[in-house]
Amino acid sequence: MKIAIIHEEATEGCPDTEDVIDEVNLITDALDTLNYDHRVFTIGDCRCVRNGRETFDLTAELSLLLEGFKVYCPDVIFNMVEGNNNTPRFLPAITGFLELTGLPMTGSRYESLLTTTDKALARSIMAANDIQTPAGLLYAGGGCDDLTVDLPCIVKPSIEDGSVGIDDECVVYDAAELRRLLPVKYRRHNGQPLLIERYIAGREFNVSLIEREGGMVEVLPVAEIWFKDWPVDKPRIVSYKAKWEEGSFEYNNTPRSFDVVDVTVERVKALALRCWEVFALRGYARVDMRMDDAGGLFVIEVNANPCIARCSGFMAAAREGGYSEVDVMRMIVAAAW
Repeated sequence: MKIAIIHEEATEGCPDTEDVIDEVNLITDALDTLNYDHRVFTIGDCRCVRNGRETFDLTAELSLLLEGFKVYCPDVIFNMVEGNNNTPRFLPAITGFLELTGLPMTGSRYESLLTTTDKALARSIMAANDIQTPAGLLYAGGGCDDLTVDLPCIVKPSIEDGSVGIDDECVVYDAAELRRLLPVKYRRHNGQPLLIERYIAGREFNVSLIEREGGMVEVLPVAEIWFKDWPVDKPRIVSYKAKWEEGSFEYNNTPRSFDVVDVTVERVKALALRCWEVFALRGYARVDMRMDDAGGLFVIEVNANPCIARCSGFMAAAREGGYSEVDVMRMIVAAAW
């Protein structure tokens, strides 16, 4: 079997994109063990300037990719694309292009990546399917005096992942501060719409799922994020620092634990499986949830094709479930559609 591993060029100094190198290393090591032939294809930086304005042109890079496929003739595409040049909205577009090759591909389809990458769209789909998610609304610039939102709330960019744009400032307790913050963050994220959600100040769970042979989906052991030695006045969120900045207080004090107590784990798993079905996920996924003091479960994010680096939550859950890295890569490739 010949497998083409596709990923975008990492941005130096951005750990949320540099992790793709760790993912590719894990994949190639596992494929070597499985005696699968493989080749890595990298989609380069597609920025260009037209009429004095920076824009993107993927056509040249994608044409090179097709030429490479003609030479290599892969049987399967291992899709590790997360966007291009820190632009996550390209993620579903590039996957849609890869689908047009007609080759089997790992992970989720274009429509699943589209609906999960756009958090506002994902909220609408969850609401239509009776999946509880925090109440909220979208800010797309302009005045914000008439906004009506429950406080405290959390403000986050609507098309980012990996906790990009998430810090303590995002949790807002005061309406005046919210009105001040929204235009600032809107400009900071280059006009990307902002999602304003009710802040669930409770426990956080990560639930990983993997597709097995025959299409059966297994929910892996549930992980809880602990906020260890956390200051009382500090928001309990998995911020960018907590995910990526090694040595920071947040990174060192948000360990995951599979010893989940005082919650019905099967209820958590059932909700994750419902998200898998509603968003038509494939291959592997992760669902992030919060639980409030009354025991209510809220889905805060559905992650199609989540990070599979060795240190990732997904791989930790797989190991807890008794699977090796090689087992996981074998299952992901076998589930390619």
